[in-house]
Amino acid sequence: LPLPRAERNAFDALLARRATCRNFDAARPLPRALFAQLLERVFAAQAQVRVTDDTVVLKKNSPSGGGLHPVEAYLAVQHVEGVAPGLYHYHALEHALEPLDGARTADALRDCVMQAVAQQHWFADAHVVVLLAPRFARTFWKYRRHAKAYRVIALEAGHLSQNLYLAATDAGLGAFITGAINEVFLEQAFGLDPVCEGALAVCGFGWRAEEMATTEFDPAAAVWQEA
Repeated sequence: LPLPRAERNAFDALLARRATCRNFDAARPLPRALFAQLLERVFAAQAQVRVTDDTVVLKKNSPSGGGLHPVEAYLAVQHVEGVAPGLYHYHALEHALEPLDGARTADALRDCVMQAVAQQHWFADAHVVVLLAPRFARTFWKYRRHAKAYRVIALEAGHLSQNLYLAATDAGLGAFITGAINEVFLEQAFGLDPVCEGALAVCGFGWRAEEMATTEFDPAAAVWQEA
């Protein structure tokens, strides 16, 4: 049964330009305002409702199983104007960064990122690298001993990464997500107890390089029109 094709609009063009970036321009710093915009659109709480004295329900721009939003964002900031290179925890309610360690040299931080993404060098120069780490108790207190509770956590990481892709593409940036990560190294680097809060995936964003040094999948030539 043939189906009618939708009339193409600006949203279709945005979707077409969504492609995993494997070529970042580390020499071009990311403006702080643009960095903050991406974090706010993807990870920030857009609204909150206090249901009890110690329970707050968040509204974000992505769905979450039971509305629990267990996934936290931990950042390795490499090339952002006005933000010292280093490791941070993003606080969704306050839209603020918490530094997690002292200042690092650019080479030391890049080495850290390389270990985090299991030596995938094409991601090592991303301006911002984000560890998605769920706090399991947020989900398990509601879905206790439920065999499918972990599934909704994994789905949330997917929702967040797609929002990151679209927000980055809309801003003229490249983005990526990978599950090929060094969980033990990441948990140690960010000081996480993996029983309570574990590494699930790593994503990131930044300026796309002008030349494709590492092959990217862009069969419709929506990104690399001149390549």
